[in-house]
Amino acid sequence: MKTYLSIFFALLMTFIPGAQGQQSPATAPPPLAPMTTMSGLLRLVQTIPLPTEGYMDHIAVDVKGQRLFITGEANRSLIVVDLRAGKVTQEVKGLGGNPRKPFYLPETNEIWTDLGDNTVVAISGTTYEVTKTVALTGGKGAKGRTPDNGAYDPATHLYYAAIVTGGGSTDGSIEIVDTKAAKLVGSIKMNGSDPGGTSIEPSGKRLYVAMGDVVGGESHLKVVDLEKRSVIAEWPITGGPAPHASGLDAAHHRLFVGSRVKGGHQYEPGKLVVMDTDTGKVVQALDSVGGADEVQFDAATGRIYFVGTTGTVAVFKQMDPNHYQLIGKVPTGALAKTGIWVPELKRMYVAVPKHVIQTPPYGTRDDIVEEAHLMVFDYLP
Repeated sequence: MKTYLSIFFALLMTFIPGAQGQQSPATAPPPLAPMTTMSGLLRLVQTIPLPTEGYMDHIAVDVKGQRLFITGEANRSLIVVDLRAGKVTQEVKGLGGNPRKPFYLPETNEIWTDLGDNTVVAISGTTYEVTKTVALTGGKGAKGRTPDNGAYDPATHLYYAAIVTGGGSTDGSIEIVDTKAAKLVGSIKMNGSDPGGTSIEPSGKRLYVAMGDVVGGESHLKVVDLEKRSVIAEWPITGGPAPHASGLDAAHHRLFVGSRVKGGHQYEPGKLVVMDTDTGKVVQALDSVGGADEVQFDAATGRIYFVGTTGTVAVFKQMDPNHYQLIGKVPTGALAKTGIWVPELKRMYVAVPKHVIQTPPYGTRDDIVEEAHLMVFDYLP
């Protein structure tokens, strides 16, 4: 509160001519004071260069080994970051397709991820070589079938890969891969083309799939019974069409859906839609950043981290299960669509791809470019 009052009075003084004339440079507030306060929700403590270009999609973490695994979607690579050393130690190149959603399995020291060639693979956490490959429905390289998201149940060792389809097809599905046996064990039809945000209950009984398909101006959430392996409910996502990410507060039966609204990476505002997983009712819909790609809930603090592509992470606060508010936006970088909150470390990691930050005046040759990097944020209460 003291910080906010200091900034308020400092700003007030700058707009009063008489007071402004009496203030000396030595007592003027530092230029970055407002930004320091605005980004105080998360404090940037480190940036780590990344050897990649183009989009990065999702991140997995090895908490004990202090490693991050970032999928280099555009480069068909997996980037390994040593968090203790603060540097990249491996880049697995030449994957068979664009990797999207990785999971780290500590019991086997493997990184499992889906690939754009309609497969799911295991990468050794020791040698960083692909050791297992599982073809999904339609076979490896099937046209018009692209894994784009997923969920993992550590109790059953099942990876649920969300398959997006193109060309007007509504054959999107959830593919079920047994990571212990390294084989496809099932497929659940979604009757739509764009299964986006996927969240699994800790019990392993239900999977929530936010469908990006917009029908009659609305998208829908599909509830999957994982024992029956079928869709048992379908609820409209009122106020937030074109969802692409989701997070879950299992204790209070709340699902947080991140919507792109118009479907693109750059359109603002996006939406955070809070849904009751018992009734399917929309509890609240709030404006957020654009290009939703990650929505993560931290039960310990009641915060929701909404990562989009328009240059900020939106941070929401759960006041109670029925009331939420935006408490701030933390600057990141253009197209920085992927991030991960690691509660054990109380840190947020956001991957920023290489991008143009300024186009010089006409007649010059080169744009001003910011190289790809990982932003490391500490939690601040």
